[in-house]
Amino acid sequence: MPVCTDPSVKITIVLETDKDKDQPPTFIYRALNGREWRQVAEMFDRLQTGQIDGMAEQLDAIYSTVSIGLLDWKNMFDPITNEPIPFDPKDIDLVLNPIEASSDLMGKILGAVHLQHEDKKKSESQAVSETV
Repeated sequence: MPVCTDPSVKITIVLETDKDKDQPPTFIYRALNGREWRQVAEMFDRLQTGQIDGMAEQLDAIYSTVSIGLLDWKNMFDPITNEPIPFDPKDIDLVLNPIEASSDLMGKILGAVHLQHEDKKKSESQAVSETV
C-alpha cells in the first residue's frame, strides 16, 4: 500500500526548541501525497525567494502550508490558563510563531514524510525477502 494512502501512518514532529522537554509539544501528521508535497515545496521555495509580497500574505502562506496533513497535536497549553489548547488546524497560529512554522516545522514535515516513506520501503522489502 502506498504510504500516502495508508491510514495507519502517523508522523510525529517535535520542534527543535522542544526536543529536550519531558512531554514536548508534538504535531501529528499523516503522510502527504505527491500533490501536497508539491504544495509544501512550492510554498517553501516562494518564501525562500521572496516571491510572496507583504508580511500578512507570508504569514497566511506559512500557516496554511504547515496545516496540510495536520491530524492532531499533543501537549499544547495556553500560556495564561495552562489549559490544553484543543486541536483545530485553523488555530495553528495560536500554537506556533511564524519563525517556528517556517524555519523548523515546514522543513521537518518534508523530511519526516520522506523518512517515513523510506522506512516503509525497507520494511516491505524485508517482508518480501523473508517470505521468499
